[in-house]
Amino acid sequence: MTTGSNTSASQVFAGAFARHGVDTIFGQSIPSKFFLSTPEFGIRQCTYRTENAGAVMADAYARISHKVGVVTAQNGPAATLLVAGLAEALTASTPIVALVQDTPPIWRDRNAFQELDHLDLFKGCAKWVRRVEDTRRIDDYVDMAFRQAVGGRPGPAVLLAPVNIMEAEQATASERSESLSHYPLDRPVADPAQIAEAAKLIASAKHPL
Repeated sequence: MTTGSNTSASQVFAGAFARHGVDTIFGQSIPSKFFLSTPEFGIRQCTYRTENAGAVMADAYARISHKVGVVTAQNGPAATLLVAGLAEALTASTPIVALVQDTPPIWRDRNAFQELDHLDLFKGCAKWVRRVEDTRRIDDYVDMAFRQAVGGRPGPAVLLAPVNIMEAEQATASERSESLSHYPLDRPVADPAQIAEAAKLIASAKHPL
């Protein structure tokens, strides 16, 4: 990941997703700046016709690949179409990260184009919903989104990216290497001594099954 002064916010976003093993994203080229940066990091876009289909595609991808499914959407009505697919993923414990474009702060509560309260919208169908408010925190929030998606009981996490943040021409990328692309993140393991004892009992049993 480029860390110089010419690094844009969209590059930091794309680099963070790539660090977590993402190579496929289900989208419709929005956020636009994000998708202009993803090819640089080896990420391809698999286009959907509608956002509800995109959420289901991300769910299916996660179940088959055992990687986090990633879907993107525009703000407003488009974002609402993710709800059914994310609700299914929440119920089925499927890890998804949804990157949703959001209204810039200067236009909030001013009847901006397709303005919607996305924080409240996704509360009932996702494990975690946050908005990136500062370009210095992009890596932090992308990491949190993936950690929430794969940690504990897996499920969908929603990351809101206001247009002014995504289109910022300068941002700071971290030197992180942590990757949270697999799930479950922490697989419980039994006591090795008890496993060995069980193996002995099975090995010495006359009728183990």
